[in-house]
Amino acid sequence: MKLLTIELETANLTATREFYTRRLDLPIVDESADSLTLQVGWTQLIFRSVAYPVAPYHFAINVPSGMLEMCMYWFSLDYMDTQAQGQTIAEFPAWRARSAYFFDNNGNILEFIARHDLPSVDSNLTAEDLFQGISELGIVTPCVVKTTYQLSKHFGVKPFSKSKPMHDFAALGDDNGLFIVSKENRNWLFTNVPAAINNYHVTFEPEPGGAIQTLTRNELSPLVATTNLPCSCRSVQQEQLAEFV
Repeated sequence: MKLLTIELETANLTATREFYTRRLDLPIVDESADSLTLQVGWTQLIFRSVAYPVAPYHFAINVPSGMLEMCMYWFSLDYMDTQAQGQTIAEFPAWRARSAYFFDNNGNILEFIARHDLPSVDSNLTAEDLFQGISELGIVTPCVVKTTYQLSKHFGVKPFSKSKPMHDFAALGDDNGLFIVSKENRNWLFTNVPAAINNYHVTFEPEPGGAIQTLTRNELSPLVATTNLPCSCRSVQQEQLAEFV
């Protein structure tokens, strides 16, 4: 799956522009008084200005395998401690990936992630080539089971083969693109920030050459609300969750 465009909200467009163009060196594709479009590899990242507080988002940017440390050096950011104090790189053997996490100016939780199973890249990469695309977007929901079911049934996104679905967390897609489905109020990894429902607009390609799909909170929420499935692993064993999708 590839996430082609991701539209998020910000309550401070000026500071967002400053962070993403100066701290991450992202090129501007388009901008206006109330929006900013940036290029992140294969993904266009759009921020819309709003006049109300926005709950933090989570998204991850793929960087070439073996170049995570170089990326962290090039972009001097305040990287979070992860699996131990003073350890700023998280190791995920089951996902065959390594990550570094940081906050943007809005309090969004961002991640650089190097995935070992993606094709190797040219060793002569420049700094501009480090960002391959946005590969994860957090989708927050009151019911992970129902949301997982609808993402598969209605939008054609299958569970990630390297991750087991749980009652409060699931990953759908592949190494190029994932929806990270989190239960509302579950803390985002390595933070004390509870996941909260917010607005988004995503266009994505579920598989190479497939029809482009559009996903928004307003489209997904009614589908989830009318799904007749139990929400808790107390009622549904983890092994059965995959059967729903």
